[in-house]
Amino acid sequence: MAKKDKRQNEKPASAGLSSHQAEHVLINYLTKMPDGDEVLRKAGVTRARLKVMMYDDEIYQAIEKRQDKLESAPWRIEPADRSESKILEEHLRDWWSEILLGAQNARWYGYSVLEAVYSKPEDPILHIEGDTITPFVGFKWIGEKPMQWYEPKNDGRLMLLANYNGGRTDTETDQRFKHFLTRCKSTFENPYGEALLSRLYWVWFFKSAGFKFWAKFVEKFGMPMLVGKTVGKTTDMRDALLQAHASSVIALSGTDEVKIEGAGNGNGNSSSTFETFDKNLERRIQKVILGQTLTSGTDGSGSRALGEVHLEVQNSKYKADIRMIMPTIQAILNALCDLNGWQRHRIIIGEEKSLEPEKADRDVKLKNAGANLTPQYFQREYGLQDGDIAEVQQLPVSTQFTALPKTVFNFKASANKLSAAQQEVEELTDGQDDLQLLNQDQVKQLITESDSPEALIFNLSQLIPSATQSQFTANLDQALYAADVLGYAMAKDGQ
Repeated sequence: MAKKDKRQNEKPASAGLSSHQAEHVLINYLTKMPDGDEVLRKAGVTRARLKVMMYDDEIYQAIEKRQDKLESAPWRIEPADRSESKILEEHLRDWWSEILLGAQNARWYGYSVLEAVYSKPEDPILHIEGDTITPFVGFKWIGEKPMQWYEPKNDGRLMLLANYNGGRTDTETDQRFKHFLTRCKSTFENPYGEALLSRLYWVWFFKSAGFKFWAKFVEKFGMPMLVGKTVGKTTDMRDALLQAHASSVIALSGTDEVKIEGAGNGNGNSSSTFETFDKNLERRIQKVILGQTLTSGTDGSGSRALGEVHLEVQNSKYKADIRMIMPTIQAILNALCDLNGWQRHRIIIGEEKSLEPEKADRDVKLKNAGANLTPQYFQREYGLQDGDIAEVQQLPVSTQFTALPKTVFNFKASANKLSAAQQEVEELTDGQDDLQLLNQDQVKQLITESDSPEALIFNLSQLIPSATQSQFTANLDQALYAADVLGYAMAKDGQ
C-alpha cells in the first residue's frame, strides 16, 4: 500500500507575505499625519464626509453666493499681444468653471486636488481662427478628484494613497503638470488646511436634528383637534367627527373634560420657540460663510450704511478667494505654456486696481494745485500697463508760457508776421529789464525818412544796430504806432 504524500495537504507558505503587508499597513497608519482639526476629531468624521453638509439648503445657498461671485469675476492673460495669448485664453475659458470651483473647494474642505489629462502631441488640439489653424497640447479633461485619495504633507508634497493607484504604495504626485493642489491656510502642524465647513458641523447637526424633531412635533400637536361633547353615546360622536375630520378627534360625555397643555406659548405647537432656534442657527451659518452680512443682522431694518458694510464684506471675501486660488490657476497656465514651449504668461483675476472715486478726486485736486503726477504713479495706483499713458514732453516750469491776451502795440505786430506766442517770446528774451525806447525826436526823424513799413524796419536797424531782439521789436512797435497816429506814413503814400 502506497503512502500518502504529506506535502499535498500542506498550505501555501504565504505567511511571510501577509505579515509584511500587515506590518506595512500598520506602519503607514502609525506614521500618518493626524488631522489637526479639533471639530472633526471630536465629531469622529472625515473631511470628505463634510460634503454631506452641502445638501443643507441654507449652507448651499450661502456657498453658492460666493461661488457665483467668484465665477463671474473678470479675468485676462498678460501679455495679450502675443499669438499664443488668445489660444490660452480661449482654451482656459472652456474649462474655467471646473478649474475655478474645484480650486475654491479648498475653502470649504481645507484642500482640493485638480488633475489634468492632456492631449497627445501626435493628436493635438486645433485652434482655428479664420484661415489659420494652430495645433497645440491642451486639456482633454481637467477637474477635481476625490480629496480622500490624496494626502498633503507638511513639506509641500502631495501623496496619492496606496488604495487608489496601481503601485499599491503611497506615491508622490507630479505637481507641475499632472496634479494641482490648493490649500486654505495650511500650517506645518495642519497641512490639510482649515476647513470652513468644519466650523459649521455642530450648527448643521443641531439644525438637521432640530428640524426633524419639529416636523414630528408639528405632525402630532400642530394639527387642529376636534372636540365634541354629547349626552348620548360617545362612540357615535367619535364616528361623526372622524367622518368630518380624518384624524385627531375626541368624543366626550357631558361630564368629561380634556385639556390640551402646550409647550412654550400654550397653543400646543411651540412654533415661536423653534423659529427663534432656527433663526439663530441660520445667522451663524451666514456669518461663517458670508461674514457680517446685511441679511443676517438687520432684522427687518436697514440703511445705506448697512448696505455699504454688506458690500464691503462681500468684496473682502471675494478678494480672499482670489488670493487663495491664484497660485493654482497660475500653475495650470504655466503647465500649458511649458508643454507647448511658449513663453510663460500671467493670469489676472478680477480688477486688481480699480478707479476708486475718493482717490481719483484727490488726484484731481492735487493736479489742480500744481502737482505733476508721473506715469509710474498711475501704473502703481490704478493698475495701468506700459503704453496706456502717453508721455508728453513738457518744458521746465521756468520756460513755460502762454500767449499774452493783450500787449502794447500788438495791432501793428502783423507787419512782422509774428504770432501771439512769438510776441511773448520776444517780450521774455534777455535784456527786457534794460529796455530803452527812442526819444520823440528820433521817432519823428525815423518816420520822416521812411515811406513804407519795410523802409522803416531798415532805417531802424541802421539807427540802433547793437539793439537786442526785444529792444528792436519794442522800438519798431513804437515807430509804427507813432506813424499810424500821426499819419505821416499815409501822407507819404498819398503823395
